[in-house]
Amino acid sequence: MTQLSELHDASDGAHPPDIDWRLSAAFLDFDGTLAPLEQHPDDVRLPDRERRLVNRLSDLTGGAVAVLTGRDLSNIRGFFKDMPVVLSGSHGAEIEGHDSPLLRPGAQAELTRCHDAVRGYAEKYGLLVEKKAAAVAVHYREKPDMQQAVTAFVSDLAETSSALKPLHGNMVSELTLRDVDKGTALLRLMEHGAFQGRIPVSVGDDTTDEDTFRAARSLGGIGLRIATRTLAETAAEHVFATRTDFVDWLEHSLEQETEAG
Repeated sequence: MTQLSELHDASDGAHPPDIDWRLSAAFLDFDGTLAPLEQHPDDVRLPDRERRLVNRLSDLTGGAVAVLTGRDLSNIRGFFKDMPVVLSGSHGAEIEGHDSPLLRPGAQAELTRCHDAVRGYAEKYGLLVEKKAAAVAVHYREKPDMQQAVTAFVSDLAETSSALKPLHGNMVSELTLRDVDKGTALLRLMEHGAFQGRIPVSVGDDTTDEDTFRAARSLGGIGLRIATRTLAETAAEHVFATRTDFVDWLEHSLEQETEAG
């Protein structure tokens, strides 16, 4: 398994790495990675093909598959009912089977205060707001011209809080907990159960997934990113041009493992 020692130049066109899934643990983003992005989060569905691949991946890794998402646990559970995966929600603040969410003293009050401010802003401009267990998000996918204004508003609001930080993703800006992220969730999970002693492989499509790539690297693993636009740099070792490219690669890598086994 290749170890990554520096930021990867996303323009080099390198081939995807070979993965021995029998020795690895998989950490997968949901929206834009396992499932196609939609205009509204409620319209997202997990395709049957990806569902079958996740089940096969769990078989090969001995159950070391986790879905790391910005969605609440209560929201993401419905997509993976009766599937052998571990779920982490709210950008690492919630981990199924652990004491969560990880809210520092005063954080809930800050989330409520910031939600009220974000809601007022969103109502003024016709934007979508989500209040999560440990985050507040404002989506502007239907109004992409507001990206600069929304990111500035959320960043400025975060400056007023000692408990929250800004997190800017694909057509969404959020206020999340300062002390946790998807990367800390990966590190926690790697200490337990089926994940322990394996090589972490993290896959995501957004800047919010870069923490998982860095966390995987710190343990000798790798990150794989999906990016439909040119990236200046990323902590991922390889960049897939489309989500379909990633799914095709995953299916091929699992078929190779099956044939070898």
